Amino acid sequence: MPLKDRPGRLALGLLAAAVFAGWQWMTVHANYGGNWTALYCTGARRPQPASLAPEHIWLFPDSDGYDGQMYHYIAHDPSMRNQNLRAAVDDPRLRYRRILLPALAYVAAAGHAGLVDPAYYILVLLFIAAGVYWSAAGCLALGRSALWGLLFALLPATLIGIDRMVVDVALAALTAGFACHVRAPSWRLFAILAAAALTRETGLLLIAGYAGYLALARQWKRAAVFSLAALPAFAWYGYVAAHTIAYRYSADLAPFTAIWRDILHPLVYPAGLRLLWLARVLDYVALAGILTAFVIAVRWNLPPQRDPFSLAMLSFVALAVIYQRPEHWLHVYDYGRVYSPVLLLLGFQGLRRHSWLAILPLSMMLPRIGMQFGAQVLGALHALI
Repeated sequence: MPLKDRPGRLALGLLAAAVFAGWQWMTVHANYGGNWTALYCTGARRPQPASLAPEHIWLFPDSDGYDGQMYHYIAHDPSMRNQNLRAAVDDPRLRYRRILLPALAYVAAAGHAGLVDPAYYILVLLFIAAGVYWSAAGCLALGRSALWGLLFALLPATLIGIDRMVVDVALAALTAGFACHVRAPSWRLFAILAAAALTRETGLLLIAGYAGYLALARQWKRAAVFSLAALPAFAWYGYVAAHTIAYRYSADLAPFTAIWRDILHPLVYPAGLRLLWLARVLDYVALAGILTAFVIAVRWNLPPQRDPFSLAMLSFVALAVIYQRPEHWLHVYDYGRVYSPVLLLLGFQGLRRHSWLAILPLSMMLPRIGMQFGAQVLGALHALI
């Protein structure tokens, strides 16, 4: 089946999703006794909502867990009506703004509690399939092979998404959709932009980049129309703000302060961790990778080009450099997934420029992500043997 045809690209996306589904099945049965809730990475230190007790949620001992556990709770209560579930969310105002993936799981399950989790897992896989499909189409539009679209499967947001059930994989897929449709504006592009802003706040940067591109091209009417893609998100943010209390985060607006602080004071690992020296080395290599991506993005796009890729990428880089929250830069599982849109858009620019430099940042980040999968891989191999 020719990959230039739509069915061929769709098959490519479904193949990637099937491979990841196979990996999830293997690790769940080999490492977590067949308990699929382990994918949410729920920490035993945190109180568990009594209403989800029938799920027998897998708890990671002596851990606060990871963000996926919060989106798990939201998927069971997207309208914030269940006080028991909302109380289990660490920061409802922040987490509930990222409603798209949890709400889609709830809707797909028709509100049936026993079907919400399977719907969530399937949706993550479908977003991966969509990301590969759109990436392949974007590569073809640049005159390159659709097989390059498979690199979407190696983005930090994709790998961390299948490992921790976080929403960033959905935003990465929508960024690929943005890249695919941006040259021919349509209702599809409008829907993708609106969905991106409902997935995560950084999705608004795609709207800003595209509206800015249209404004620079003096297409004022079209810029105004596509700016309206942010309205559903702002309406939802308003609803969330009316029903939640703000949580104060420590942040510094001085450029690079948190990054530099975390370089000098790296993440503290548990005593006795195997290959601790290697983890530390790869932490620095991964951080150098994302900073390399920012440098390349600035080098290729300053002064700002009249190009939606350029403006969207520079918006993400500006956010990364200026808005400095220390916890964002401690581990590749944090900054890697948040700034995957930069890696993706940079990849498209690299294909257009015929430059291998675009994949250098990703190649520097993948070893540390791979090491994070190490224990699961060993467990799966042991089970197979």
